[in-house]
Amino acid sequence: MSERRTLRVGIIPKKCEICRINDAKFVCMRCKKKVCSSCYFNILGLCRNCVSKSVAETWKGEKKNLKDILDIEWID
Repeated sequence: MSERRTLRVGIIPKKCEICRINDAKFVCMRCKKKVCSSCYFNILGLCRNCVSKSVAETWKGEKKNLKDILDIEWID
């Protein structure tokens, strides 16, 4: 029997490089830091250090209704 091997490319470290508390699950597209979901803006692909304070304040907290904000109809 042959041994099955898995190639693990770009393994994300266990802890977020910003808060150092939560597990890292994302990589910022700008600075390439490995970050957790609390320190990452999914829709932007950026960590909280790479977005302006005004953008961070707008998007943090409760989820926004993007349909109303962007004035678009979603396609299901």
